[in-house]
Amino acid sequence: MKPSGFKAFLCLLLWLGNPSAAMAVPTGGTFTALRDCPAYVSKNKQTNPDAARITAGEAYPVFEADRPEDARWYRLRLPAANPPERWVSRDCGRLEPGAAAEPSAERCDVAGPVDAYVLALSWEPAFCELKPDKAECRHADPAAYPARHFSLHGLWPNKSGCGTDYGFCGEVKRPRRDFCDYPPITLDPAGKTALAEVMPGTASCLERHEWHKHGTCQTAMSSDAYFALAADLTRQFNGSDIADFIADRIGRTIRTEEFLARLDAALGKGARDRISLDCEHGMLVEIRVNLPPGLEPGARLGSLLPLAGKSGGSNCGSRFRLDPMGQPPSTRTGTGE
Repeated sequence: MKPSGFKAFLCLLLWLGNPSAAMAVPTGGTFTALRDCPAYVSKNKQTNPDAARITAGEAYPVFEADRPEDARWYRLRLPAANPPERWVSRDCGRLEPGAAAEPSAERCDVAGPVDAYVLALSWEPAFCELKPDKAECRHADPAAYPARHFSLHGLWPNKSGCGTDYGFCGEVKRPRRDFCDYPPITLDPAGKTALAEVMPGTASCLERHEWHKHGTCQTAMSSDAYFALAADLTRQFNGSDIADFIADRIGRTIRTEEFLARLDAALGKGARDRISLDCEHGMLVEIRVNLPPGLEPGARLGSLLPLAGKSGGSNCGSRFRLDPMGQPPSTRTGTGE
């Protein structure tokens, strides 16, 4: 018996002798759905709390099977489901062995090889000046959280060599014209409410775009855990004395050096080297915070920053405006110098 055959035979004996200890075996390949089928969290109990399904004609990466040979069930990853790991019956499609095992080193749409993260935070008043037709901007409330705090744009897994091209690692492989055209994602009701406060873009389905483009490229967290961590890091940033600093300066021009010095004081010496500022028309629009790989729920922002790579600086010049909510677009002037 060849070594590979002996290994499979041994796995089969283990499974037969103790099924509970070998409920799944790692595998590779692509499962092409030949018909719509339910995707179960538990194949034995056939639980499917969010009624997730695979779609005929779509291909899904396989990472587990219920037995080493003659598998009856395959475990796939459906990024729009919660949790995303789901079992489907082999009768629902066709397995193409090895297709999903293609080396991912050169690809920028394969989940897993994350070597850094970026936390992108928007200054919502400036964003709404640039995009006043967005749903979250049409009725912007000057008293709401985003009017006096930085808002969550996204938490982006990065992969060296891909740059901004790393994305769409799930079943959605290209951007949609409108964010609400992406498949919906299921979030815990409490988590969804908490996310909406720090991410006003949920009014425009921003969370769908962020999950399908970025969230699917990491494999450590479900959509609930991913957005909960992103929201928590956003609140930590605002709560680290940054919100108090900007509260008295809204509507004013700020020296870039003064702001960077406050970042160091609030988040630890050297924080400024891991944070970049993005300005347009002389106003601060976004802050991007470099973070290390291996993020986990409960991570402390101040402890993460020293582990992150340095940023490429900012384009804000020596000073920038921190515009108030409701500023009309026609008032945009200046270059930031």
